[in-house]
Amino acid sequence: MMNSKQSNDKSVVLPKDVFVLNTLAMGVAIQILAKITGEEIEVWKEYVNATANEQYRQLSSERIQEIVDSIKDLSA
Repeated sequence: MMNSKQSNDKSVVLPKDVFVLNTLAMGVAIQILAKITGEEIEVWKEYVNATANEQYRQLSSERIQEIVDSIKDLSA
């Protein structure tokens, strides 16, 4: 069972390598999309950001915690 402090926490600490690898992977994916479609990278960055924000707003707090826990598992 999760305590209330953990479920209300607004930040996540993860290893630097996990953060950097995920950031680089997102950049590579956006570069590939831009190259394939001929759209500017900035257009794809804005689209991905807006789509991710919309999806985040639709997640339950339980699902958000599941995602956080899965990332913690990767860095263990």
